[in-house]
Amino acid sequence: MDQSQPHFTTVGQLIHTNPLQFGVTTTCMEVAIALLSSHLSGGPVLDEAGRYLGFVSEFDLLKALDHSQDLKKVTTQQIMSKEAHLIHNGTTIKEAIRIMEEKNLLNLCVEENGVVTKTFTRHDLLRGFL
Repeated sequence: MDQSQPHFTTVGQLIHTNPLQFGVTTTCMEVAIALLSSHLSGGPVLDEAGRYLGFVSEFDLLKALDHSQDLKKVTTQQIMSKEAHLIHNGTTIKEAIRIMEEKNLLNLCVEENGVVTKTFTRHDLLRGFL
């Protein structure tokens, strides 16, 4: 097989391995436990309807700790990154890889009809490419 071309074409054809999703009132300690338990680097912060509000990552938690914040009292809403880097099921794997590379992202959320349906990791994209 030609490994310069992905095995699959779009992210909608892939299985995602990051099931994490957080609410705005989720404490950072809960996030830390979820990340450490799952060996994942972050997850989207969603409202009750599943709409994207932000993304919380290990980097955000480390920054909070560096600023002596109590992870039991700080919520995702207080530390999440609000910049949205969303893709859709029809996004090509190559385009998703390009976005991750350009934006230095470890994860990309898929949004369909205004709702986040899944989150892909770099590992997921690599697996889909091979």
